[in-house]
Amino acid sequence: MEMMTTLLLVLLGVETAALVAVIILYRKARKAAKTRTVEAPNSAYKSRYVEDLEAQERWENMDLDRLHEVNREEVVKLLEKVRATSTRTLTTSERAFLDRMAEAHDRVVPPENRTTRKRKRPPQTPHRLPGMS
Repeated sequence: MEMMTTLLLVLLGVETAALVAVIILYRKARKAAKTRTVEAPNSAYKSRYVEDLEAQERWENMDLDRLHEVNREEVVKLLEKVRATSTRTLTTSERAFLDRMAEAHDRVVPPENRTTRKRKRPPQTPHRLPGMS
């Protein structure tokens, strides 16, 4: 009887060790499945830092003489704030204002080119759904 009890205890120990090994292997497999995916080098993703640098460069390249004096004062004030601290200190509305000013600045044709530059409009074609004639 004593030999049978010893055998049962040995089998219980082997089963416990096997269960622990299965649990460890399962956790390793789950951890390996959760590995971080890295963006491809040519992806469109940009970090927040890069976006902030590009935005600051776009704002700094504006020709302030072409802005209305009220807007110019606000842009100068915000650019000084960015230079003193960083772009992250801007509120959402301040950042939106600078983006609108930069976008408007890029859209406006310089005064010296207004008379010589003509813009052609592409022909208007109606949009049709596929399969319709």
